[in-house]
Amino acid sequence: MKVTLKDIAESTGYSISTVSRVLNGSEKIGEVARKKILVTAKNMNYPIPEEVNDDSLYGELKIFFIMTGFHRGEFYASFFHGINQAVEKGNIRLSLISIQKPFDELLLTIKDLSNQKYDGLVLYTPGFKREQYEQIKDVLPKNYPVVSNHNIENPVFPTITFDSYSGGYLAAQHFHKRGYKELGVIEGPIQRTGSRNRANGFKDYIRKTKGLELVWRYNGELKPESGVKAFKEFDKLDKQPRAIFSCNDVMCHAFMQEALAKGYKFPDDIAIVGYDDLPLCSRNRPTISSIHTDYERLGAVTIDLMKEMLSNPGAQQGIITFVPVSLSARESS
Repeated sequence: MKVTLKDIAESTGYSISTVSRVLNGSEKIGEVARKKILVTAKNMNYPIPEEVNDDSLYGELKIFFIMTGFHRGEFYASFFHGINQAVEKGNIRLSLISIQKPFDELLLTIKDLSNQKYDGLVLYTPGFKREQYEQIKDVLPKNYPVVSNHNIENPVFPTITFDSYSGGYLAAQHFHKRGYKELGVIEGPIQRTGSRNRANGFKDYIRKTKGLELVWRYNGELKPESGVKAFKEFDKLDKQPRAIFSCNDVMCHAFMQEALAKGYKFPDDIAIVGYDDLPLCSRNRPTISSIHTDYERLGAVTIDLMKEMLSNPGAQQGIITFVPVSLSARESS
């Protein structure tokens, strides 16, 4: 069937008149709209006039990645490394931007960058609420492709994130298989969907499994200080859990260092599993069991979705895709 201007308009979300002006070479159309329309027309095998066609549009994909909450440590280093590994395997230029500024200034930065020659935006913004994502959407051009790598309930943008619930579930299952019965958990902030799901997966496995008991919980902040404080509370308990799931590796590592200094042995006295499988897990002595998160795969799935959104704007709204996790069992458990 012959492709029409209406077909291109429906696929891109732009009006037929805008599509017509782009394909007729009008210079009064924004770069984002021009590129989407020309790329879509090419993908649909629509005959593009030679004087309008621009081969550079179909080459390198340019994405800017906005991250908030950045702090020095292995988590962000591992995150950056995995995303960059995925980018290097495709014809993609990725600009990583960490922003530590008030939200109003962040909106202005995003608006400015989206009007430059970038094809799309990836967000990793832990702590943001739905209304903040809606404000971000409001400052972006129509149909501008955005992917979030941080999960919230009822997301505004398509979201690619790890299957945190399964991570907690795997940790509890591992302890069950090793014969540990009295279990504990060092949780992350309950307001963060990811850390809440990790703890919920762990607790749900315990609830449904005969013979297992959750005897201790500690509410942490995903920081080393929380691991230190968790150990001090643990050390005072009359009934201590035999095995503990920590909802991230930095709390897990800090807990272990305090415990080792007090003479506890892993896993003879305490078994422990972390989350993220950061490089410190294999360097520590004893080595640390952890839920493995593949950041390169996260980046690859994110980029694939971004390409799909560029080819078919408006098709993906508010979906959540979970990247599988696995358990790296080591000496600590």
